[in-house]
Amino acid sequence: MDGSTMDSEWSLEHLEADGGATQVLARYVKQQVGEGMEFSNEIARVVVSSNGCYYEFRELPEEFSGALGEFTHHFIGVRDAIELLERLYHLPRTDFLRDVVELSLFVVYDRFDWISHQNIYAYHLQRSMPGDRLLEDVRGIFRHGQLPRFFKVRLLAERAPEGLSFARGMAFFIANPGERHLLVQVPYTHNSVSDLIARPLSVQWH
Repeated sequence: MDGSTMDSEWSLEHLEADGGATQVLARYVKQQVGEGMEFSNEIARVVVSSNGCYYEFRELPEEFSGALGEFTHHFIGVRDAIELLERLYHLPRTDFLRDVVELSLFVVYDRFDWISHQNIYAYHLQRSMPGDRLLEDVRGIFRHGQLPRFFKVRLLAERAPEGLSFARGMAFFIANPGERHLLVQVPYTHNSVSDLIARPLSVQWH
């Protein structure tokens, strides 16, 4: 499985357990994706199939995101994964920031809780449009050179940064045993694509 591409009309991002409707949506995505191929560790579970993809946290099931739309997935080595994560971490410190409307990076190094922020790094940047005043929030500590167990990035920008295939979309990574780990990229390619229940990480922390 070196990669695949699927195409549909929408994606589901930052699904939360705030009522029956969201649970119905989560079940719908899982049903549409089907059994597929599963990749998991102690933090998260990822399923990909010809119909779509999703991830969910083992101890935090409300941390769920899925797509029934165009996406790609491929294996990535330790060095490439760390280099990609380092580039994403440094994006807000480069000229690329001028083209960004929203950027969220969430990195999990080990089991964690939302209160202490141990074993995580979470960054969120948002503004109305490129060039406007930005709002930033940072929690936890980024561990340079360490492979995390899971990370995800969500980007709304005018152009794609190095290492990602999209200017608008999301990507998530899960570490597997051995040297081959999974990276999934979900570009927002349709006008009808929307985040059905999306909240900034700064809100999720409270």
